[in-house]
Amino acid sequence: MSWKQAEEIYKMVSTAYGLNSSIDASLVVTVPPSFAVKAKSTKNTVESLIQGAERNILITGYSLSGYFADLLDVLIEKSQKGIYIKFFVNNIGAQKSFDKLCRYKGRFLHIYDFPGGRDSMAALHAKVISVDQEKTLITSANLSYHGQEGNIELGTLVKSTEIAKQVDDIFTHLIFNKVVKEI
Repeated sequence: MSWKQAEEIYKMVSTAYGLNSSIDASLVVTVPPSFAVKAKSTKNTVESLIQGAERNILITGYSLSGYFADLLDVLIEKSQKGIYIKFFVNNIGAQKSFDKLCRYKGRFLHIYDFPGGRDSMAALHAKVISVDQEKTLITSANLSYHGQEGNIELGTLVKSTEIAKQVDDIFTHLIFNKVVKEI
């Protein structure tokens, strides 16, 4: 191997290592209390992300129940303090818990509805919370009692500005292409 080839391989490995080291991920789970799992709980992670937000929150909800009401109050309070919130929901007409949140939409609180499309089975099924363009929770858990405490759910909390930007780009694309509609 030549010296030049060795340098190129070194640069490639260094670049790859640098990319991987910028991503910090951990397992997030909803499991019965009797399980001894070394992972963060979904409920605690969701609460911590929302309460700790300082600049912005991107959040999606496929199924939202009254169980999430306290955190809706936190989202409203955050928006009133100037934290920019984008909340994406599947078929808002079927979600009873959004009435209160809708009353507070405004400059810092934007709510987007995915009403479905030509395919009646199509849904905004993603469950994501991204905070301050730094931390992103991608999970199977809905914002409901069963999603946060009753079911068995798995997710990942990723600390990466790159991943957070990719998530934000996807939802920005949905807005600009009118796949979701601001209410």
